[in-house]
Amino acid sequence: MPNKLIGINNHKLVKRPWGQYLILEKHPNYWLKKLFINKSEQLSLQSHKHRYEIWIVLSGKIRVQNGSVAKLILKPGEYLKINKNTKHRICGITAAVILEAAFGKPQEKDIIRYEDKYGRVK
Repeated sequence: MPNKLIGINNHKLVKRPWGQYLILEKHPNYWLKKLFINKSEQLSLQSHKHRYEIWIVLSGKIRVQNGSVAKLILKPGEYLKINKNTKHRICGITAAVILEAAFGKPQEKDIIRYEDKYGRVK
């Protein structure tokens, strides 16, 4: 039976130290990504000047740092908006899958890293 995951046959998985992601759609004003976060791994504490993001947890459980708000726990079906210029981070409490929608001018190079356990802060 063919794989029915959206975009899996048209887009390649991009490996990251915390897991991987798949770009489902990319346009000048938005993108849709599927993030696969490994258990006990985390993304950089980061912000973006040119985009805001909405995260929807599809499976698993994550801890989110969103600005100065205390760390939140999100489970499947829960979502969160991350505003432009807001420091944020995702930590995988369990393995998790997140749908990320970014709006504005989404580009990978629009990442300002503040902390990163994988040594990627410039």
